Amino acid sequence: MRRSSQLESGVKPFLIGIEPHQMNSNIKALAADSYNISVYLIGDAPNPANRAQNLGFIAQHANDGSTTYFMPPNDTPQGATITAHAPNLSWKVGPGGSSFKTPGTVKSGRIYLVDGYLDFYSTKDGKIIHPDPHNPSDIASRELWGFVEFSHAKDPSNGNEDMTVNLSFVDWVSFPLGMNVTFQDGDGQKTVSIPGLKPDGLVKICEALSTLDNFWPKLCLKTSNNTPLRVMSPEKYISLHPDDHDASNYYEPYISRVWEKYKKVDLHINTQVDGPKSDKKVNDGLIVTCRVHQSDNVLHCDNDAGDFSRPVSRDIYGCNTGPFANPSNAGTESWSRARLRPRLCAAFARSTIHLDGTQPSHSISSDKYYQENITNHYARLVHENLINGMGYAFSYDDVSPNSNENSAGLVSMAHPLNLVVFINS
Repeated sequence: MRRSSQLESGVKPFLIGIEPHQMNSNIKALAADSYNISVYLIGDAPNPANRAQNLGFIAQHANDGSTTYFMPPNDTPQGATITAHAPNLSWKVGPGGSSFKTPGTVKSGRIYLVDGYLDFYSTKDGKIIHPDPHNPSDIASRELWGFVEFSHAKDPSNGNEDMTVNLSFVDWVSFPLGMNVTFQDGDGQKTVSIPGLKPDGLVKICEALSTLDNFWPKLCLKTSNNTPLRVMSPEKYISLHPDDHDASNYYEPYISRVWEKYKKVDLHINTQVDGPKSDKKVNDGLIVTCRVHQSDNVLHCDNDAGDFSRPVSRDIYGCNTGPFANPSNAGTESWSRARLRPRLCAAFARSTIHLDGTQPSHSISSDKYYQENITNHYARLVHENLINGMGYAFSYDDVSPNSNENSAGLVSMAHPLNLVVFINS
């Protein structure tokens, strides 16, 4: 068995609070008044025996309030439920809330909240398999739950403790979560608030989808008594229903419109960095110029960005297939192509790429996203039902024309003090 003492922390334990958050609303979230809410912390932490390797863990707490890394034994049977091997892998949240400390470094972490419980599984070599809400044999398919993405680690370049956290609705919408992050800066303590999903957001999104034609109403999943349980993203839907003709061809008229436009005029992509070897983000960065060639119907780009084939609808839903696919080896991708992929896909998903020959465009603010009939209506409705509109509704929702806009609600900072995740009701 790999023991918790084998993992190296590198950062101090970090306080996470879970609280009910009463809002001025007559609509109660499905689970907001439940006394059966469970919380799990899952992630990776560096292996001191091989710093290039991360090991997966579930946070385990002791009666004295301390938290350690728990990793499944190497000889765990394939698909075994991890909770069979260790106690205290979750925290219960009562009406007064709850709090706990992380065990230390958390990379690619998730804080899961569920009205009930979730099962986590193991591969035979001890890797953790997360719950699957679309697997009917998994309890997760019948529960109301959600998660916050979370990383807390030491920056090797300066020794600072850095944290990145965001609300994620990339795969589905369910639990009405929000969050506050408090950090230390030169002027004292500051708190950033991402209010999150409205208490009745899930219900409202389902209602709005039901008024649309095409495949959109199918995204809303309900319980046996017709209560909304979850709204899945179009990317998740098409992965489960690849033969749905309406979903597979939905964006085709818009793609054709865009492709025809950029056969006639150049498309300029603002990389938002000041040079090929720079990670410094700027509002007006080096420009890559592209044009669709008549001869091959391919978008050709300069500055070593390469060529982009004509996307299909599924490519736009997930931003990780076709011309937007991540390379198998990130080190082989040019700096410019790595900057173009998210910006191109975001402009397609938001149906703004036809509006301006420069993307992201300073003249296209978030109130102009999703205004075409053919657009990502899931992302549109998610943002409409997020308080202040901030949260990830698709993979590259953090693309913005300037540093003052934060549609994704991504919080990244040094010297974090605490994180509070709340359940809106």
